Amino acid sequence: MRARLLVLGAWAALVGPGCLGAVPLKPRAYDEAVRVESLDVDFQADGSGLLDVGLQVRNPASDPATLTAVDFELWVDGRRVATGQQQVDAALPPQGEVPLRVLFPLSAERVVPVTGAVPVRLRGGVVLRFGGTERRASFRAQGSRKLTHVPPLEGMAE
Repeated sequence: MRARLLVLGAWAALVGPGCLGAVPLKPRAYDEAVRVESLDVDFQADGSGLLDVGLQVRNPASDPATLTAVDFELWVDGRRVATGQQQVDAALPPQGEVPLRVLFPLSAERVVPVTGAVPVRLRGGVVLRFGGTERRASFRAQGSRKLTHVPPLEGMAE
């Protein structure tokens, strides 16, 4: 039985790395493949806004990849205020890294003025395509941002 497991383990080590998008012996490689470099959020008095995200994306695989999409959820002061997805088309060489900047238009039916820093949290993912296989590499960022307007938040006077 032990010899059979050793043979299966050796076979998997030889065959596994040839699979598109495979990252042998690194189970969290895609969890650590995207780093948020910059995050700017802005809402205007008319309800329009912009989310500007700068990412550093690393390909943990030994196969070339194509970045095909970026999705996000934006939380302001503990409340989700926006979600979205944007198609992208960027080549990512094996074991390579590329910067990626995405701009997401934001819209709110109405906004209220605020002063000072507001807690902001962003989470999302980048889709890497390896031939016919896709992998999603997630990212997160949080902090406080000085905003002039936000969609109405619970408990805020209107």
